[in-house]
This record gives sequence, C-alpha cells and structure tokens, in this order.
Amino acid sequence: MNYRHHFHAGNFADVMKHVLLLQLLDRLNAKDKPYRYIDTHGGAGKYDLSEAPAQKSGEFLTGIHRLIQLSSAQKKQAPVAIQRYLDLVGQLREQDGKGAYPGSPWFAVQEMREQDKATIFEMQSEVFEYLRDNIRDKRVGLHERDAYEGLLAVIPPKEKRGLVMIDPPYEIERKDFPQLVELLQNAHKKWATGVFAVWYPIKDRAMIERFEKKMFKTGIRRQLICEICVWPDDTPVGLNGCGLLVINPPWQFAEDAKAALQWLLPHLKMTEHGAMTNVRWLVGE
Repeated sequence: MNYRHHFHAGNFADVMKHVLLLQLLDRLNAKDKPYRYIDTHGGAGKYDLSEAPAQKSGEFLTGIHRLIQLSSAQKKQAPVAIQRYLDLVGQLREQDGKGAYPGSPWFAVQEMREQDKATIFEMQSEVFEYLRDNIRDKRVGLHERDAYEGLLAVIPPKEKRGLVMIDPPYEIERKDFPQLVELLQNAHKKWATGVFAVWYPIKDRAMIERFEKKMFKTGIRRQLICEICVWPDDTPVGLNGCGLLVINPPWQFAEDAKAALQWLLPHLKMTEHGAMTNVRWLVGE
C-alpha cells in the first residue's frame, strides 16, 4: 500500500476533518453520560511537518500553515471549534516543536473526559508503532487490526453512545466506495444509535454522486453531507475537495458545521471562482 498520511498531514482536508471532529465531540460532551470514541484508521496519532514526507508534498502550506499565519484578531472571529482547534495545534507545537501536527486520535484524547473511552485501530505495523508511542492514555485501547472487520467486533460499546471516525486509505476503495458502504450498513445494523463520521476525497463528482445514491438506498436515516471544495469540481489537480458524511449527527451539529466551513473557505480556497462549501441532508429523519 502506497498510502502514508504523513504526506497529507495538515492539508486543507485535515483541517476540515479535525474541526468537524471537535464539533462532534463537543456535542457528545454536552451530556454527562460517558461515550466511546472509535477511530478505524488511527494513523500515527501525530506528525512532524518538518520531516521529509510533509516537506516533499508541501500540502500543509495551503492548510494549517495558512491558519497559523492569521492575526489574533482574525482567529478571534472564528467559530469556537476553530479557535479550539488552533489552540490545540498550538499546544502540541509548544510541546513537540513547531513542525508538530496532531492526528484525529490525539485531538479526541484531548477532548474526552475522564469517564469516556477510546478504541483506535491501525493495521500497518510500522505506523502502529508510532501510534503506540504517541498515544499513551489509560482511557484508550490501541488495536493493530484491520478495522473493516475489527469495527464490527467492538460495537455496540458498553457505553451505548459514541462516535466512529472512519477515514480509510481510499487506494483500496473502488469506484463508488463499495467496501465502505457495506461496512456502514453492517455497522449501523449493530449500532443504530451510534454516530458515524466518514471522511471522503472529492476528485470525481460523478463518483461521489454514485456513492451518495448507494448510501441513500441503504435505508439508513439521518445522513448529513458536509463538504468543502477549495478547487472547482472539474479541476484536474487530484484533490479538489473533501466531504464528511455523518450518520446520526448530534443536535445542532449541522448548524455548527455550516458556520465552520463557511469561515474556513476564504482562508483555504485555491481559486476565486468555483470553490464552495455544502452542508445538506442526504437523508432526513
């Protein structure tokens, strides 16, 4: 497998995913009852943008780097979740150096309360070693395991409420993500009340439309689409944008996501025309 997240860490898609993740966790934290955070593809947990992979791609320069460069006044105008996101990135940079950037498991651990638990999967052995070094917390269980079969073994969690973050290496997916659709169908059958957040790349709009049609036909209710495109859909650059499909989004999350993405767009877009954000219900109640 050629995929290594270190090349893409801190890019615009990471910014979008992590801001929305913080908004989801904030909504879960609004209730006293404990929850379980499950990350199907945890990666290394955190990254160093000063190292060769990130420097070679330079993707972080049009992502987190742009936001770090904003003035204090600009940052204070951002939605609360974006301010929190930048604060957490700043904390890790102070701790580990200016090249440090967190992965989803690190963000989640910072937001979890004492009563909450996490289960993190990572199937690549060399990456799992980094994850084990970077995420050390008694509330977290780390599993060197393929999440496409491992997820179904750990849900529903004993906490009965929680969030599954799914961000697979799309090199192993085909066309309209059939493996992903099957996983979501099976997982939802086992845990119909869980919150499932699925990140996906936008490179070919026709493929995304086929994916949406497949998800619509599953019969799963309450599917919310959140997208940001920094290039127009038909730009042949590789990654024009990204989306987060959220099943069972918490109360008011749609409004949170819309405000966050609208604030991010002018800071992350790569062109004056054609860039856009989109938050809409694929399937309602």
